[in-house]
Amino acid sequence: MAELQLKVVKNTGDGIWGKALNNFNKVFYSSGSGLFNLVINSKRNSLLRANANYIEMINIANEKKRNTIADKYERAYDAYLDALERHITDTVYTRVQKRVSTLKENRMLSDYYEVNSLKGTEYCEYKYRRQIMYLQMDWENILASNKSEFFVSKYKAFYVNVVDQLYKGLMRHYSVRLTNQSENKEQVFQKIYDSVEDYIKLVLPYLEETEGRKEVLEGYKQYIQTIDLYAKKEINSIKRELYLLELGIGLFTYCLPILATEECYIDIISRCRSTLPNIYITADKFEMYNLLLDAKENYAYNVLSQKTLWDSEEEKKEFDEMWKQFDEYTKLKRIDFNEYKRLREILFIKWEKSCLNNAKAEAKELRAYYRERMKQVGGLRKFKNSYKKLQGSWKTRRRCHEA
Repeated sequence: MAELQLKVVKNTGDGIWGKALNNFNKVFYSSGSGLFNLVINSKRNSLLRANANYIEMINIANEKKRNTIADKYERAYDAYLDALERHITDTVYTRVQKRVSTLKENRMLSDYYEVNSLKGTEYCEYKYRRQIMYLQMDWENILASNKSEFFVSKYKAFYVNVVDQLYKGLMRHYSVRLTNQSENKEQVFQKIYDSVEDYIKLVLPYLEETEGRKEVLEGYKQYIQTIDLYAKKEINSIKRELYLLELGIGLFTYCLPILATEECYIDIISRCRSTLPNIYITADKFEMYNLLLDAKENYAYNVLSQKTLWDSEEEKKEFDEMWKQFDEYTKLKRIDFNEYKRLREILFIKWEKSCLNNAKAEAKELRAYYRERMKQVGGLRKFKNSYKKLQGSWKTRRRCHEA
């Protein structure tokens, strides 16, 4: 019986019915086929009905009924994602192969292969990014279609809720990966910054508008407009990472813990230190220097001021004294901003030199630049150019050299 079953499964593509079924699938999932759109619409409507029941499941006391509703929702969600994946592997792939695809479809297929390549190495990341990619693709298609406002608002509520949770889960996954010493942290850092930027562009505009979210969107638009395309690539890269990390801490408060943000800030500061001596244009060097000071300030405010476990008491005491002095300087910010900037720069240079001493780093060129900046802002101790005449007579003793 087992051999017969294997034979039946093996020969399903042969014969009249097998060929007819294959031809039907080709027509059913062919590019531009209205039948395939009907399949996606059907799966989407079933998912929305199951999602509505899933939301109201809290009011149901019967545990067996709640489990049944949860299972129906999961099955509808999986069937919906499978239909969207079939759309990419059949419809989009066929159009790309025939060279009649649009730029959007080319990008869609490229993203599909990129995400699918993670399946064998990072399965957890693959699960999150696969769902985000499919939901985002269908959401863009719905916005471009002639759907009613009622349906768009209904799907929007589902899309925003699910994708928001997926991004938060993805951030938690990246935070866990940063604790692994054998992990390629540079790659994880870039994924964190890219995910924050994608969240701001694709999810945040559709969330319920609040003052905080409105400020983030307006600030991001201003940041995009002020990007200096003529600046060095490394300067733009560090500026982007520092800005997105600051936004990510506010957007993913409980998904980016202090340990993860500390790793990100340490990486940005070390890159600023290594890049600064290799810049020979004065304006670019000063811009990178200001980025280093901004990174130190954000690192102190977002991480060290909230840190509870320190490696040594001396390090904690040194930071507390520095931070207390910085709080005093911030009072001058509205009274005399130039004096505040000067005192802030002197304080952070001293702290930076102390960090280099604790790390036993040589950094001769970096220390020389810090000394030059301290001279310019008046941070070095000055000695009076004077002398004092003492009363009395002085005798000198000559040494007799032996012959």
